[in-house]
Amino acid sequence: MKQQTRPVLWVAVAMLCTVFVPQVRTDVNGGWVQTNGPYGGEVRALYAAPKGVLLAGTWGAGIFRSTNRGNTWTPVNTGLAYEPGEGFVYVEVFAQKGEVLYVGTQNGLYASTDGGNRWHPVSNFRKSESISSIAVIGDRIYVGTLNTGVWYSDDDGGSWQQVNDGFGPKSVHELSSIGTTLIAGGENRLFRKRANEDALTAINDDFFVPQIESLAAIEDLLYVGAYISEGELFKSHDEGDALTHITLEKMGNPIIALAGFGATVYAGTYGSGVFRSDDRGDSWTTINEGLTDRKVCALLAVNEDTVFAGTAEGGIFRTMDGGTSWVEVNAGLTNTTVGELAVVGKTIYAGMSERLIHSVNGGASWQSVQISSMPDEYLFSTLSVSDGILYIGGIRIAPRDQGGVIGGVFQLNEARGKLDVVIANNELTGIQCLEIVGPTFYIGTGKDGVFQWEKDSDPWTTNLGLKGPFITALLVNGENIYAGTNQGRIYRSENAGKSWKLANSTDMAGSSISGLRWVGSTLYASAWGNGVIRSVNGGDSWTPINDGLDDSAVLTMATVGTELYVGTYGKGVFRWMPDKRWWEPVGSLRHQVLSLVVLDDFLYAGTGRSGVYKIQIEK
Repeated sequence: MKQQTRPVLWVAVAMLCTVFVPQVRTDVNGGWVQTNGPYGGEVRALYAAPKGVLLAGTWGAGIFRSTNRGNTWTPVNTGLAYEPGEGFVYVEVFAQKGEVLYVGTQNGLYASTDGGNRWHPVSNFRKSESISSIAVIGDRIYVGTLNTGVWYSDDDGGSWQQVNDGFGPKSVHELSSIGTTLIAGGENRLFRKRANEDALTAINDDFFVPQIESLAAIEDLLYVGAYISEGELFKSHDEGDALTHITLEKMGNPIIALAGFGATVYAGTYGSGVFRSDDRGDSWTTINEGLTDRKVCALLAVNEDTVFAGTAEGGIFRTMDGGTSWVEVNAGLTNTTVGELAVVGKTIYAGMSERLIHSVNGGASWQSVQISSMPDEYLFSTLSVSDGILYIGGIRIAPRDQGGVIGGVFQLNEARGKLDVVIANNELTGIQCLEIVGPTFYIGTGKDGVFQWEKDSDPWTTNLGLKGPFITALLVNGENIYAGTNQGRIYRSENAGKSWKLANSTDMAGSSISGLRWVGSTLYASAWGNGVIRSVNGGDSWTPINDGLDDSAVLTMATVGTELYVGTYGKGVFRWMPDKRWWEPVGSLRHQVLSLVVLDDFLYAGTGRSGVYKIQIEK
């Protein structure tokens, strides 16, 4: 399940009171440095290679390797092709044939002959093919793809043939094997090819489901996770001819991952955590103690009691007692998306959808902010700082008898370990941005317009209009309110929101406004597709300023004194040089940059699937 793009934080960076102009250090040791986290992220594949090597495949940051039972991880991506323009590697599956390791990615099939240190493309395979699964039977390698079915090679990848020559399942989600028999999971049914057969043929005409989620051969049994009205699990003792339903009701969510050792079977669900069976699937026990992320995407059973679980956001967990307890083992594994950053005093806060974390030592370590008001769940969409207080826009998923989903603004009370509700309103469930000026809160939403609320007043907000588009950026200057939308339009109100007029023409058409900033008397606006424009007359007219900006997809803006910085989709960070009318690259950062803040002469960048980076700026 590929993560969806979340609203980007437009954090107002504290102005530095200085007459000096910050300069980015450009010496060899002054480039961008990845901070120690936040660790975790989406882990889609786990594999035990020889000599105690563990491999973890992530969606975004590629491959990580551990040689100490998962206690620490290091990236091993040399030779892998990145997603063009994104700096991402999406890993789906690992396999091994002899001494050669194989990995399937969204950009093709790769092999390693040195335990995963370096990877090279399997040259004669379709390089642009998205690999979903791999199975090795004897001397033959089978590869399942999402668009062209199943392929095989009898010469270690030197040449490839398409099984069924284009007929049969086009989209193959899973491959497995029982002895010399190949089992393939298409989108909604099973296929099989025995050793003496030439083609994949559909098996069990009665087994036709909306979605096959997982497939595993454990001992001599075939296990199939399928999604019908909810997650369902089946097993077969005859290679799929007959399938027995074995799911317990409490599993509920899709069964994404299966693993086993002997008669012990583990099932990982996307939402209900991990279940264990000691009788080959006839009965199940929930085993979630310590598993703080219940969205399980991958399982690896090293033996009967030692199991690793890869999750959607929390990284990797390990149990050494058969699931009685789990511990997080993410040191070094950075595949986190940090869409929101904010600074309060000497503390950096990062909003990560369902988690709020912080660092008090410049990114040397990160810890989760403990919110004691759980089991309510919070989804964070934006952060903002006012008078040294961190405010969070998002939603709280409360028990039904307390109102269910409540949108609003919450204030972090870290001393008490809780989020205090500042303003709650079911109309605010789609908060996109938050601007705070003194006691007044301005809230941009999805399709419901702009809301205004005065602190300590009646709990209901005032709707200032602009219903329809998503309000993606807000900027307030006295009676003037500027609102950017996901349609590339900028609206201005000169009377505190009583009426609005369009402030820009077609400069940003077809894109989404990602930031609005004042630098002195000049107003700047950025967009996800058209770079940056500026206005010297409060928005009456605009001029594009994109010279030197290698990426027109600008995701965030920040100011440092009189300096203006932007973060882009795939080319890193740029600084505006007004005297030269030119954008200068800040170091070399190939990741998506979703947020920017400054603390103690360091510029911090929250990235897509690579955590937080920082670079020093000099006065």
